[in-house]
Amino acid sequence: MNQMFPHSSPEAGTPAQPASLMLLIICGAQFLVVIDAVVLMVAGPALAQAFGATEHDLQWVFNAYALAFGGLLLLAGRAGDRLGHRGMFAAGAVVFALSSLIGAFSVSMPMLIAARSLQGAGAALLAANSLALLTLYYPSGPARLRALGLFASSATVGVASGTLLGGLLTSTFGWSSALLINVPLGLVMAWATRRAAGAAGDGQAPSGPMDWAGAATATLGFGALTLAIAQTSHPTPSTLGLWLAAAVLLVLFVLIECRSAAPLLDLATLRNRPVAVANALIFIHSAGPLTSLFFGSLYFQQLRGLEALETGLLFLPFALASIVGARLAPLAMGYMAPRGIAALGFALMSLSSFALSFLPVAAGEPYLLLTIAAFAIGGFGSSFSFVSLTEAATASVRKGEAGMVSGLTNTSLQMGGASILALLISVTATVPAGAAAHATTFTSAAVILLAGAIAGFFLFSTSSGRAASAGR
Repeated sequence: MNQMFPHSSPEAGTPAQPASLMLLIICGAQFLVVIDAVVLMVAGPALAQAFGATEHDLQWVFNAYALAFGGLLLLAGRAGDRLGHRGMFAAGAVVFALSSLIGAFSVSMPMLIAARSLQGAGAALLAANSLALLTLYYPSGPARLRALGLFASSATVGVASGTLLGGLLTSTFGWSSALLINVPLGLVMAWATRRAAGAAGDGQAPSGPMDWAGAATATLGFGALTLAIAQTSHPTPSTLGLWLAAAVLLVLFVLIECRSAAPLLDLATLRNRPVAVANALIFIHSAGPLTSLFFGSLYFQQLRGLEALETGLLFLPFALASIVGARLAPLAMGYMAPRGIAALGFALMSLSSFALSFLPVAAGEPYLLLTIAAFAIGGFGSSFSFVSLTEAATASVRKGEAGMVSGLTNTSLQMGGASILALLISVTATVPAGAAAHATTFTSAAVILLAGAIAGFFLFSTSSGRAASAGR
């Protein structure tokens, strides 16, 4: 069995300056990947005016990104294990930057959609290898927990500020500026990553045959699943076919992995209880931030008549509270059991969603104080729980498997977010529009998150974060 990464290796972050630089790059990449999933949401009218785009065309601007991103995460992580995580991360940054440039200068919707697909591929390389690099530079101890806190807060702040940044850029410089800003940032990240110090092996596994059959079935299977989930709330004749294709491909993927000598995903990893439970909870974690931000945005713009920029400003309490939660989580993990942290974070997110279900819809009724309080509670709970979940999902990684575990964690997050969103949209469609739909959506999310709190408390390990850290 492969041994854990030694604490004294350069990849473990013994030289404080290279590790800190790499952490800054990793958090910047996570911020970019998350923010680009939502930054164009407020640019729909501008895109429709520029290209004469239909609602179906606009949907594909987001589906193309999600399809490539969700489908390639496992392959991107395993490629990092085989070829080196810093190299794959830098390649992802270059692909992300160049595809953003192509997208910004697109002259048609098909060109923009193709650019967004390429951007999703670059995002998969960034996301899968960023968490792997964090695991390698910070293998254990308090420094790792602080690094995970910053990583979690960068993602949450990216989601919360995406609509604000998108509205600001679109209204000031046009929709293309939301993509152009990625170009210098991506290229600087690629350059800095290649310059950062690290071990020559870069955490890669011994050379061996690549599991191309597993890669093909996983990429096509998760891609079909992503698209099927996206269509579930408004099904078309092809939706059932996508679900069947996804099921067949993913069953084939499991069968291939059971027989592969060098699997894309070692299924034995899921027999590790903390890893399995953490990934299951990560899957439903998105019910918190996604519900608050996606449906909150609809509430403020459609029912309250706010502009995109004003809506984005209302999300600031969520972003600021998430930073506080991410900073306090590492401290709490020294004194609280993982199940307590996970349960508390999910319970706070559930309380936030339940409070949002009471937001008024009649003109003139006050909503600001309730909004700020609910968003602050939800933002804190989101990052507070996410740090402990990510720690549990990646703590037992062995040499040569950091990318595989990172790809699995990111796939759980991506598939969970898409599934929860599709489920809540479908639930909303069953009730009349207006106050009833609004309350039903947030109440449903609160129930899902409460179930997550109960599951986290009873299924997670009872050992404290400090003990777990000392035992590695």
